[in-house]
Amino acid sequence: MLQRVPGPERRVVRVRSIDDLTRDGVPAFWDRLAAAGSPLIEPDGADPGCVIATFCWRDPDGDERTSRTRHVYLDANGITDRSRLEQAALSRLPGTDLWSLSIEVPEKWRGAYRFIPRMEPATVPGDTPGWQWWRSVLADAQSDPFNPLPTRVVQIGDSSEAVMPAAPVQLWWTDRPGRGVLHETTFTLSGTRRSVWVYEPPGLTARNRPVVVVLDGRTWAADLPIAGSVDALARTGHRVPLVVMVASVGPELRSEELGCSAAFASGLAGELLPWLRREWGATDDSASTIVAGCSLSGSFWWPGSGPGVPFQHRVRVAAPSNSRFSVEVGTLEWMLVEPNREVRDLLVGTGHDVRYREFCGGHDVLHWRDGLIAGVASMLERTDR
Repeated sequence: MLQRVPGPERRVVRVRSIDDLTRDGVPAFWDRLAAAGSPLIEPDGADPGCVIATFCWRDPDGDERTSRTRHVYLDANGITDRSRLEQAALSRLPGTDLWSLSIEVPEKWRGAYRFIPRMEPATVPGDTPGWQWWRSVLADAQSDPFNPLPTRVVQIGDSSEAVMPAAPVQLWWTDRPGRGVLHETTFTLSGTRRSVWVYEPPGLTARNRPVVVVLDGRTWAADLPIAGSVDALARTGHRVPLVVMVASVGPELRSEELGCSAAFASGLAGELLPWLRREWGATDDSASTIVAGCSLSGSFWWPGSGPGVPFQHRVRVAAPSNSRFSVEVGTLEWMLVEPNREVRDLLVGTGHDVRYREFCGGHDVLHWRDGLIAGVASMLERTDR
């Protein structure tokens, strides 16, 4: 397993918009927040590269006399460090339903966040693995109803999206539905029957189709559909691919298959691709065949302390090839940045074509949704050249 280390400390501050409030002024504050949208953002006088973001949670059960909630935590991707939850704790304005936390964040940060109200404090039990415990804590998490952006399904339950003033615009992502046809079917891959979604976007050729195989397919077919973003490839002059989204089957099998499994890789090459060529007109040109994935698909710390051959070793001993790679990592994924940089340097050093980018964010599907399409676009040459 990847050994967890503390993340960078975030400065928690006090702001006048909260400190100057009285109990009688809280109802009007909620009205202003509903109009302005949450979180509230203001300049950070101590660090020009940061802003102060104020996150507010409204207790549906009223103040401390009527509510059983005694603790509220902020889970903000790339910002909250669950080993320092005291820095993510909101405070109640006495006698009111207002809980708030004002915290310093990078001005380029974009990330998912939610609130965790609790009767008891969240303390890590010594005999429970951190992530398993954290999943149980997140079972009670809530999105922010004062955030104007659509809620998203992120890992467990709904989350809200925070976008700081200098966060780069996402060029590819759209909430518009796809204009093509999405087919759902089943396929036995590497001995396991699973759901597969095949998206045929507008402008797709009848045969010899470029093909993109996307792992963790349910996320991209159902939870956070990418079909509308795939459509944008044609509008920007790129070749239009057939998109095949392959479901993972349970966490244990997913860890096995995406952990450099030779059997799973053989299944993709020897079972899935021939079926796509036969039934869906997919190309047999390796230069137009792309495999894409996020999270565990690019966990270059693997296998950690467990058995297995690290990807880095495979790169060092591999023969030179014309394979191309697109790699992205968040600068707030503080345990994953260095392994990704190491892989980038190894790939470049062995003659591979590598597109590499770092973004101001955490291990977050809100970045992957745009980066995945950007990576595909970088692999598919433009038709107007």
